Formats: sequence, C-alpha cells, structure tokens
Amino acid sequence: MSVEVLFYFPLFILGLVAGFFYFTHLFKSINNFGTDKGKVLRSMIIRLPIPVIAVLIGSLAGIGGIISVMVGFTTFQIYFLVKVGTQLKKEVEEEAERLSQEENNLENK
Repeated sequence: MSVEVLFYFPLFILGLVAGFFYFTHLFKSINNFGTDKGKVLRSMIIRLPIPVIAVLIGSLAGIGGIISVMVGFTTFQIYFLVKVGTQLKKEVEEEAERLSQEENNLENK
C-alpha cells in the first residue's frame, strides 16, 4: 500500500505543475488580450496539451494515476482561483473607495 502512495504522489505533483503552467499562462493571456474572445480562446487551445499530456502520463499508471493527476490539477485550480479572486476583490474595493472619495470631494466643492 505505501509503495502505491509513493508512486501516485509524483503524479499528483505533475498535476500541480500542469495546473500552474495552464492557469498562470491563462491569466497572462487575459491580461494581455483583455476581452478579445478570439485571442483568449486561441491561447486556451494552444495550452490545452498541457493537462492532456499530464493525464496521458498519469494513464500509464492506470485509473489511479489519472485520478492523481486530476486531483493535483484541480487542487492548483482551486488555489489559483481563490488567489486571483481575492486579488480582484481587493482591487474592486480600492476602486470603489477611490470613487467614493472623488464623489465626496465633488460634493464639498
């Protein structure tokens, strides 16, 4: 049993690494291309082989390997989305505070 854990752990790490490359490049593409859906979709298609290759490597170990890779990928996805969501929330709150201060300054004049 412990040998299997030692075997699946590197596949979990592979999933984390695949998630890192996929989602960090996705966020960079969104920052670069903005709301241009065509360019973002093309960028997503270019990155699609990252998780596919990771799952194919995991499939060499059977269904347990695939699950290990997908759990690693999903774990990084959750971490990344929480991190980015927290950052975006902070930016929105700062922008709302700035707009509120500008509105108060206009009313005082």
